[in-house]
Amino acid sequence: MPRVFFECLLGFSLLSSDLVSAIGTAAESKSGPQTVLVCGKLFDGNADQLAGPMEILVADGKIAQIGPKVERRAGAVVIDLSDHTVLPGFIDLHVHVMGQSNDSYYAYLERSQARKAFLGAKNLKTLLLNGFTTVRSVGELDAGFTSVELRRAIEESIVDGPRLFVAPHMVSATGGHGDLEAGFAPEFGIQFMARADGPSRIREVIRLEHRGGADWIKVAATGGIMSKGDSPDTATYTQEELNILVQTARELDLPVTVHAHGTEGIKRSIRAGVRNIEHFSIVDDEAIRMACEKGVFTTITWSIWDALLENAPKLPAFAQPKLKKYLPQVLESRKRIAASQELKIVYGTDSGAGGYEIADNWKEFPTMVKYGLTPVRALKAATSTAALCLNRPDLGQLEAGKTADIIAVKGNPLQDVNACHNVVFVMKAGNVYKRP
Repeated sequence: MPRVFFECLLGFSLLSSDLVSAIGTAAESKSGPQTVLVCGKLFDGNADQLAGPMEILVADGKIAQIGPKVERRAGAVVIDLSDHTVLPGFIDLHVHVMGQSNDSYYAYLERSQARKAFLGAKNLKTLLLNGFTTVRSVGELDAGFTSVELRRAIEESIVDGPRLFVAPHMVSATGGHGDLEAGFAPEFGIQFMARADGPSRIREVIRLEHRGGADWIKVAATGGIMSKGDSPDTATYTQEELNILVQTARELDLPVTVHAHGTEGIKRSIRAGVRNIEHFSIVDDEAIRMACEKGVFTTITWSIWDALLENAPKLPAFAQPKLKKYLPQVLESRKRIAASQELKIVYGTDSGAGGYEIADNWKEFPTMVKYGLTPVRALKAATSTAALCLNRPDLGQLEAGKTADIIAVKGNPLQDVNACHNVVFVMKAGNVYKRP
């Protein structure tokens, strides 16, 4: 879209070409009627080993055929990935698309919704080129529904980005993780999130999120690290309140994911019937058993803890003692989580939050492996298992009939999961955005 159009539309001259590139263009190259990918090795999202050499035929945004040899009609575009490992597009289920690693409470007051949209567009393009063809935004520090508009902009090809699922805000009790008024003097009345106490207000907020275009409902069931005045092991909603919240969301056909670090908040969330738990940081054997029995997906976000520790001196003073206090319990819980083969672990990073750059969201892979998961389980967490969490069986797998979200990396990620950092080819729904 011409630069002059945006200058006329916004009423001022854009000072940086980065803003124009953040708006994006059409895909770098369209796949045309048919594309053949020649693959050296292939991870299909389900198997425990690589296959190959293989070929994939893509037509109309779908995988039409896959095997040692596929049809090659006249005019088909052939892309040689014979020196690479080909995988389903990665899925990150916990990002904050309008954030930056060095953000403080005050950074969000400095940005208009328009500026947040530009930043979000830039971050989303970065995620796509990282090989993440689907992401979920789980609660933005935004007074409106900018993340919903970013989703629509991607769907309408106004910007380049991953397929975006959105929980616009984090529903929070007063004094909970999403009630950021605690960071300001009370006379200013600052409120970023959807604050809700008691059955009536909870129902109202869920309905407002639905009206605003939510795909998911996000709720803070415990306190957190980067919020003032609460604690990660404190359950901030009663069982009755969580039950009402989940019931209201279910009646609107909205799945619920919860921010929950501490054991009691996790157990209350499972009893209420949530689909997904974010962080799942401090757990006992009973909590893991409950999650397995109910089929709850757990977005473990281990790498955000490492990022916070690395940036601890730069964090707010209230966050630093919480990191030190809870880290031993977190590390002990990771041993239980890694040992459970039935737990449905999905990939999520918390990138865009304090201390964690969007561009580094690949680092969850090596962190998962560092603390006991196998590389293949980490890869499934970011492909087939994450797709199940989203209830999108067409994603996360390389199989005939599935959506053609396909990436390629240098090296063998089953031998060295750091290969996931070397994404050289990205296709989303049949369109190529990056190639060797």
